[in-house]
Amino acid sequence: MKEYATKNMDTFFSKMPLKYQGPKFDAHVHLGKEKDIKVMLKYTEKFNVKRLMGIVRTTESRDAIAKKFPDIFNFALFVSIREALEGDVKKSVQLIDQAYEDGFKIGKLWFSPRWIDYADETWKIDFHPNDLHLNDPNLEPIFSKLEDYGFILLLHVGDPDLMYQRRYHPSSKYGTKESHLMALENLLSTYPKLRVIGAHMAGQPENLDNLSDWMNRFPNLIVDTASARWMAREFGHQIEKTRDFFERFSKRILFGSDFVTGRTDREPLPDYYIHRYLSYQALWETNVRNQLLPLNDPDNENGTMINGLDLSEKILKRLYWENSYKLFNSN
Repeated sequence: MKEYATKNMDTFFSKMPLKYQGPKFDAHVHLGKEKDIKVMLKYTEKFNVKRLMGIVRTTESRDAIAKKFPDIFNFALFVSIREALEGDVKKSVQLIDQAYEDGFKIGKLWFSPRWIDYADETWKIDFHPNDLHLNDPNLEPIFSKLEDYGFILLLHVGDPDLMYQRRYHPSSKYGTKESHLMALENLLSTYPKLRVIGAHMAGQPENLDNLSDWMNRFPNLIVDTASARWMAREFGHQIEKTRDFFERFSKRILFGSDFVTGRTDREPLPDYYIHRYLSYQALWETNVRNQLLPLNDPDNENGTMINGLDLSEKILKRLYWENSYKLFNSN
């Protein structure tokens, strides 16, 4: 990566010190075709990522990937709510039963406001937040089943504040961030034994005070740091508060990138992988100030700066490796 950075990036990234030299565990990637996974692994290896938690949509996909790339992945299965959207919650529960029988221990559920558009465009299902929401009583069997089976649930609820301000209109269609976070809080209260990984800092890196309160009240809540743009943007103007959060909850934060293999709507390869990993390294391991993020960030008019947290080696080891390895390999 250093050679690439020297030729293609700002001088800072080619001379950036490497504070943590141990193995890394990327706890949030989306897996597709084998040829695209192979490309991703080329760059994860350069960043010393030795294991990844990969999200798949079928048991057959998991088995094929595990055979092709052994001893690299822990796997999560997308929890299907399409059936519930179409009025057949029982079918969604049956799919969880089958996933458990097939050996899955981790599920992924995507409840971003964008899933309303996805359901409309891909599934041709037209509905609004009031039609089906995270606290819908009809979904109770799904979460109860996940809790009973001891699943770990990677749950994406909420998006950056800027997306609500600039994209999610009208709120009658997409809902509000306040209502989405309230729904997640209600879920954590209702299913206290369910281990939940709140993707993207539980959707609220902008509000670490509220997230700290949740972490104190819900001991089974874990968070990941997926989305380099979002983390750099929000942590950069609350450095001390963020560092304090990482110190207090250092055993419950997972490093994750949110890579999507084969993605073509972002930076071309290898920028897509290298720029994100180096941005994370700068954010976690250095004390750089006002370093321009080497990623497009249109929601912030491409003005996001990296202000490094300069985390201790003890915290870096937990963030990069120990927390994920312990969580996913002791379940």
